[in-house]
Amino acid sequence: MSDISPILAGLRETVISMPGIENSGKEQIHIRSVENMVQILNTKTKPKKLAFYGSDGNRYTYLFKGLEDLHLDERIMQFLSIANSMMNRTIDCNGNVSSYRARHYSVIPLGPQSGLISWVDGVLPIFSVYKKWQQREAGKPRKDREISQILRPSELFFSKLSPKLQERGMKVTDPRSTWPLEVLKEVLQELAQDTPKDLLSREFWCTSTTAAEWRQIVRNYSLSLAVMSVIGYIIGLGDRHLDNVLVNLSTGEIVHIDYNVCFEKGKTLRVPEKIPFRMTQNLENALGVTGIEYWEKS
Repeated sequence: MSDISPILAGLRETVISMPGIENSGKEQIHIRSVENMVQILNTKTKPKKLAFYGSDGNRYTYLFKGLEDLHLDERIMQFLSIANSMMNRTIDCNGNVSSYRARHYSVIPLGPQSGLISWVDGVLPIFSVYKKWQQREAGKPRKDREISQILRPSELFFSKLSPKLQERGMKVTDPRSTWPLEVLKEVLQELAQDTPKDLLSREFWCTSTTAAEWRQIVRNYSLSLAVMSVIGYIIGLGDRHLDNVLVNLSTGEIVHIDYNVCFEKGKTLRVPEKIPFRMTQNLENALGVTGIEYWEKS
């Protein structure tokens, strides 16, 4: 931090309120100091992970994002908070109390092109589950003794698409609108067959220490996925790639991040997004035995 901003690094015992912390009836928490270590994440906008130490002795972690307007994210978080109030202690048809909740976090815009986002602990992108499987597969011994190259999803897609287009006298450089729909369906089916559909469900199983704990994790996951799917449909949420969908393997809770593509904006992209929400084979398989047909005996 001293190399990036000496002023922030030198802050001590300030009267600046801790960003995004609500203290209803409690003593206000102020920033006591700023941690000197800053982590730069390897994504497109290179956001910075930093931490403040509060007057209560706790450490508060944030993600600083530049070149991005976070006012929309702030409003969406307010909407999720209102939705949680409406869904508080919902009673289902069997008389059971279900805790429907959309996980949200503090978003603090600092201007039209920058802001802070509270860091959500205990979660990881679902894409990391897929990447771990890729690494395990690449490390398996092979007859040719060559190390298998780990391809990115886009590289896998084009490696299957290119030969199919060539069979029809086309190239991947041709306009996407000219790619035959049946070819795209074939590629999708092959990619789905090559990827195990139980990657996420196995993570839940391995995290659990008892059958009862596993059942609770799956139940929490089912409720969380259902809530966020419905809310995502209502607000027209897009850009739901697996780096924007996080999961807490210990609780099963789903957390969505990056709400920039909202209100059906995804339908106007160069490659339009037409699905109402994400429900791929791994997400569905992790719902348990009944899948999307949820049923619970009273």
